[in-house]
Amino acid sequence: MARGSGVIRKISGKVGDLVYQVRGGQQVIRGVATTMKNPRTELQMAQRLKWPNVLAVYRALQPYMKDCFETKQGGVTDYNRFMGINLHAEPVYLEKGAARLGAAIVAPYVLSQGSLPSVQVNGATPATDIALGTLTIDDDTTVAEFAQAVVQNNYAYSYGDQIAFFRLVQEEDSQDGHPYISVSATRVNLDPTDTGTLRSVAPASGFSTVSGMLGADAALTGAGIAWVHSRTTNGKTHVSSQRLVVENDLLEEYGTTQMLSVATKSYGGTTEIFIRPDGSSGGVIVDGNEDGGSSPSEPGSGDEDSFG
Repeated sequence: MARGSGVIRKISGKVGDLVYQVRGGQQVIRGVATTMKNPRTELQMAQRLKWPNVLAVYRALQPYMKDCFETKQGGVTDYNRFMGINLHAEPVYLEKGAARLGAAIVAPYVLSQGSLPSVQVNGATPATDIALGTLTIDDDTTVAEFAQAVVQNNYAYSYGDQIAFFRLVQEEDSQDGHPYISVSATRVNLDPTDTGTLRSVAPASGFSTVSGMLGADAALTGAGIAWVHSRTTNGKTHVSSQRLVVENDLLEEYGTTQMLSVATKSYGGTTEIFIRPDGSSGGVIVDGNEDGGSSPSEPGSGDEDSFG
């Protein structure tokens, strides 16, 4: 940027690729870009083709996502954070027609981010690192007994904390066979005075005893799961950072270079792929936004119940 001075009259306006302005009584001259960026490399097209599946999974999870991203900056929504993080995950490609029908593939996307220690999950029959001591959960186990077992055997947990369990099951539409996701989510408050049964509020699929640890009641097949630890202090919700643990054969099928080729052709070829943030296609996209328009709003945006 150059600053003009002298006896000539100060001017404002554009001449060629230079813009003249008067700021604080001084002449300011700056250059302007002469070209518009509209990247269409193979790598950029492949990145755009990730969008429909990430969006479809977000839509399935949306009722439970509020407060799942403790680390997001002011003005950033859970939608923005979920999409921004998971567009960098391993690829899942959907054909244009399937995406329009609401197709979705369970993938190991980041579900929450925060300052609490992550819940570790491992094993053929998934088990967390949340120790239960001598407690074996059965139909008679109370919420109070569960809360006491968790708090007494795990230093990072306190009474009043919550443990949420998410389960995303891969389904297939009976009419046209396109894949979609069904979601279940349960939250248990660690209340040492709650004499109600744990089974009345939490399923065995995520609240069972596996070798002395909190875990699932069966091997993980065609699904994705996650346990999220949360705590609310002075009106601020803190959460653990969790990624879905996934066992899904379709994930490999829909993440191949062959599927990338099929998906690309369904949009009309490499140079015609323009995915809008609402999952539709068409128009010219410049730096992530459709040229000539504003950024689309969050799908289904509105008030959501706090969960997680």
